[in-house]
Amino acid sequence: MSIESSRLFIAIPIDEQWRQQLTQQMTRLQPKLPFQKWTHPEDYHITLKFLGDTSVEQYERLSKLLTHVAETTQPFQLTLTEWGTFGPHASPSILWAGVGGDLLPLMNLQQYIDNSMTELGFLKENRDFHPHLTIARRYKGDSIPFSITNLVPHVSESTLYKSVNEFKLYESHLQKTPMYEPIASFTFSK
Repeated sequence: MSIESSRLFIAIPIDEQWRQQLTQQMTRLQPKLPFQKWTHPEDYHITLKFLGDTSVEQYERLSKLLTHVAETTQPFQLTLTEWGTFGPHASPSILWAGVGGDLLPLMNLQQYIDNSMTELGFLKENRDFHPHLTIARRYKGDSIPFSITNLVPHVSESTLYKSVNEFKLYESHLQKTPMYEPIASFTFSK
């Protein structure tokens, strides 16, 4: 973490099996879908809360608060599900892989974190939580509008379940690849 402040977010890391499966599917998709930026496989995660610029003073309190959240959370299971987009249908801003499984504990964890962060001066999220992994950004197929139906033959739902027993605090390094560095882990204690 830098001396004055860092750009931070809280997320669930993914395991190597998910990373491999997503990388295989991404490799098949890249030649067919002209997105401007594809997520580096080491950067896959499920965002729980984006914090943005965080001071050293906030970080110390943040760490204590997140430890408490983790201590009161039980492990749960997730799996990869459907693929989708955010933004205009013909020219989406985000291509994502969705998650399924034990969604209620995931939603509760996200809400708990979001509510807890107001104590540190972070604003509550004003959008509904849609758990996903960002695969690509900024569709650039000007001559060919994007179609989710063209995507379906190239991707498949996962039968891999991931046991979620921690979340991490990440620092963004916008000019590096991979760009997200885990700086703290918070393991569930129940």
